[in-house]
Amino acid sequence: RDSSPTTPTQTGTASTKNTGMTVNGIPLSELPATQTMTVMPFDPAAVTYMSPFRPSHTGIDINTTTGGHFLSPGTGIVTNIELNTGNGLPGGSNYGIRIHLTSTGLYAWYHFEVNGSISDQTQRDNILVALGDRVTAGQHIGNLVSLGKNAHVHFDMLDAGGRATVRCPLVYFSPTVATAWE
Repeated sequence: RDSSPTTPTQTGTASTKNTGMTVNGIPLSELPATQTMTVMPFDPAAVTYMSPFRPSHTGIDINTTTGGHFLSPGTGIVTNIELNTGNGLPGGSNYGIRIHLTSTGLYAWYHFEVNGSISDQTQRDNILVALGDRVTAGQHIGNLVSLGKNAHVHFDMLDAGGRATVRCPLVYFSPTVATAWE
């Protein structure tokens, strides 16, 4: 097994046992669990909707009520914070957080799409970490400001290939966490 910091390590061929979601038409229960991260990247209490994964979309959209809490899925370092990213919902203020997960070499990317316009200060107030901060699994890193029904956080797990190597984010989590996402 390759243990370089930029390559996800295999943990065997255990199934995720997740039966509701599919990746390219393949049930998650038939995909190997490639990581064993055991912390959800969000507080499920505020989630109102989650989009299915599509390779053309590269991640999962998580809709929450205003103030929905987003958590680091593992130990890592904040490597990027963006205000007014210019990506996502048109005509709105969007902000982002990227964490390099040091135990896996993966990057967790959170793109907060508010469905409206907010000030830079409001964006900063809802990003609870700073560039270079060390974070732990389960640490509260940011909140979604929701100004409309389409507000959401786009969540990606990226490896060294970035978006050129697209995988469903759920395959990087333990079967218990992946199943709870349903």
